[in-house]
Amino acid sequence: MTTTEPRGRSQARGNPRGYAVLDVETTGLDPYRDRVIQVAIRQISADGTAESEWESLVNPGAGVDPGPVEVHGLTSADLADAPPFRDVAATIAERLAGRVFVAHNAAFDWAFVAVESDRAGVRLEVLEWLCTMRFAKALALEVPDKSLATIAAYYAVEQLRAHDAGDDTRVAAEILLRELADADRVGLTLPLVECNGARHRLKRTVRRWFSRLRRPRY
Repeated sequence: MTTTEPRGRSQARGNPRGYAVLDVETTGLDPYRDRVIQVAIRQISADGTAESEWESLVNPGAGVDPGPVEVHGLTSADLADAPPFRDVAATIAERLAGRVFVAHNAAFDWAFVAVESDRAGVRLEVLEWLCTMRFAKALALEVPDKSLATIAAYYAVEQLRAHDAGDDTRVAAEILLRELADADRVGLTLPLVECNGARHRLKRTVRRWFSRLRRPRY
């Protein structure tokens, strides 16, 4: 285990912009059939300074099963009074705009947010995403797997509520800062992936990214 501490002024090469660390909980695994039921975002400046945090439950719609309650703990009753995604889509887009989108297993989270936003008629102004799982691989961390729990343990980041979007985002943000510090130390360029937000290409792009996932979220 490493005890690398995040730097207050991270200068990891490859990103002159800030970060938006996001996590979603969903009713299932397919971004076109399933729905987002919780979303959380933490904004971090380019130098690693925490800027803001926001989260919301999301009502997936009347009669929509919340999915694996045993995983995310959210029931239909919990979601009954929550806003639908279309009512939070503009807020999400604003918090992501101009920043590098960050998530652990980012293809999953980006696919759901991109599809839900497209469905709501809101365009996401995001050019690149950074996956903390891929980042761990690029850093060649000596861990048995690249799950959020394993990488958190490696960096001594405590998980309080696994599969809660708010806590998962907090953990992913802490992991990001430590990975940025390690990247600075070894001179690693950030493993950024280009986002293609064009509406006519969204479905093809999301399907391609989503097909690369090696194992299911749940």
